[in-house]
Amino acid sequence: MNDDGARGGSQAHSRPADRRSQILRHACALFARQGYGATTVRQIADAAQLLSGSLYHHFPSKEAMLLDILEDFFAGALQRHRATLAATDDPIVALRGLIRGSLTVVAEHPEASIVVVAECRRLAQTERFRWLSERTAQTSAMWRSVMADGVRAGVLRPDLRPEVTAHLVQTGVWAMAQWYRGGGRYDPDEASGLLVDLFVRGIAKPGTYRSRPLGPILGNARPATPAVGIGPDDNEAPRARLARLLPEGAGARMRIGYAAGLLFAQQGYTVTTTRQIADLAGVPVGSLAHHIGSKERLLAHMLTGFFQELLAAFDKDAVARPAPTRRLEGLVARTVEALAGHGVASVILLNERGTEEVPQSELYRLLGAVEGVWTRALVDGMRSAEFRTDLDPGFVQRVVRTAISTSSGAYRGLGVHDVAGLYQEIVLGGMGARRA
Repeated sequence: MNDDGARGGSQAHSRPADRRSQILRHACALFARQGYGATTVRQIADAAQLLSGSLYHHFPSKEAMLLDILEDFFAGALQRHRATLAATDDPIVALRGLIRGSLTVVAEHPEASIVVVAECRRLAQTERFRWLSERTAQTSAMWRSVMADGVRAGVLRPDLRPEVTAHLVQTGVWAMAQWYRGGGRYDPDEASGLLVDLFVRGIAKPGTYRSRPLGPILGNARPATPAVGIGPDDNEAPRARLARLLPEGAGARMRIGYAAGLLFAQQGYTVTTTRQIADLAGVPVGSLAHHIGSKERLLAHMLTGFFQELLAAFDKDAVARPAPTRRLEGLVARTVEALAGHGVASVILLNERGTEEVPQSELYRLLGAVEGVWTRALVDGMRSAEFRTDLDPGFVQRVVRTAISTSSGAYRGLGVHDVAGLYQEIVLGGMGARRA
């Protein structure tokens, strides 16, 4: 009796191609739920009801499974995007098609989409997955061409930098893989229409928001990374990046926090060890417990600190900026500022929100409070006629927060104030040629 028969019963007679597909489905589900680095071959074999040795008859390694998942994903996405661009010369129709195609892929392959968003950028730095950089460059070029066509045709604002705004929209749409499901309130076609309308028209009603030219805001900005995947620029060595970010005179606890944040963002929370944190922070590993207690407690402290700081800033703005338009400007700015200081929080929240070590009840309470502030601001603006009345506040706030949290740190040549101005202008004023 072979290994499949010993563990899987009648499944031993599955055709090899079917068996490979079954294994890939189980592997993809595990990669999405707990991360590629934290998933073992034994876990995949157990999920597929195989012995580990039998699994190797189908795939030589865990890496080979991931390779198949990513190749299929990008092949499907590129095919959809090429078909979209071949079918129309209208930039707005093409933009909607790119968004619809992306959301369709997310809806049809939710787990693979999460794996791509969470793992792609880190993997692209390794030799085996170097081809990912080429695939992401191909998809990014399609989005840039549509934005550039829109500017030339006069249907998108002439002060836009197509490569920057394409990066913003594309990254925000793909990051929706973390929460968008096609079987929810909006199918991909409906959702794509809402997103095009949001980005092109903006939230504010015509005449209620004094739009600013984007040229001075954008300056020499350019995307720092490809627009698929969430995470920091991995080209800079962790030690050099830490030295650049740390305030002068930072104590051991602060060094540990910054070091942990960089490692969590670059290689994932699950596979980061306390020894790695200690080495990067320049402290003895034995003293880590004195400063942070444990890696789990440190992560919980980082995440709750991020949301508490954000909510405190929102509360101050509620008094200083009571008008809805000003209020929304403040929400955008405070979110960008908080991410600049705690950027790893968004990376972990989006990529590893299922980790068991994080206190889920407290995390979701704080996240719910943030969502509530945004939703109330949008509802108030709709009631006061400052915002369009056809908005879906819950959907809009989630899209905008996703876009900000996944790409606000991904531009070179922009300071925190400029990034806030960029998002305020596009969210409220929109990308369309009409200017208030």
